[in-house]
Amino acid sequence: MVGIWFAVAALTLLASDWLTEINIFLAIVAVPLVGLGGLVVMAALAFSGEGKAVGALIVAALVLVLLPLPSWGGRLWFFISFNQHRQAYDAIVAEADRLPRDGTRHGVSYRIESGPPIRVAFPQPVGIADNWGAVIHDPSDGVATAKGWGETNGDYTIRPDLQELWGGDIVSCSRITGHYYRCWFT
Repeated sequence: MVGIWFAVAALTLLASDWLTEINIFLAIVAVPLVGLGGLVVMAALAFSGEGKAVGALIVAALVLVLLPLPSWGGRLWFFISFNQHRQAYDAIVAEADRLPRDGTRHGVSYRIESGPPIRVAFPQPVGIADNWGAVIHDPSDGVATAKGWGETNGDYTIRPDLQELWGGDIVSCSRITGHYYRCWFT
């Protein structure tokens, strides 16, 4: 029973970003169901009377092993998704000076800041409410200054002239490759 729950939980947590991209409601339901399954397994171990200590150790070990899986899965899924869409991103960046400000091209949604320099955002299926993420192409690499919240009063760390690109406040960015960044907005 523990082995089955572990396998299902590991796969669900590893795939949580992929599930969100397919259907956010699927991810919202799947992860709590796995947690509920874990509670059922823990209850069964507790009430079985045999191996309570061993059962508690197994459950604790599984929890420790599973905690980083959503993060790892998110990074893996992002890496796969970025590489699948890379040719489309490159084509849109090359055509950006001739494209409408918002649209879909080559099967990819984009938003353009006319600059100079011209920057292109490729919104990703992450975030809730007004929080969102995007792959950003910035030939000036200016978005690299966004490292998260400042140390006092929640100030942003990005340069003030770049703070409100694409109508949102850039919270942080990390380089993917070349002039491509993964950025989060609020």
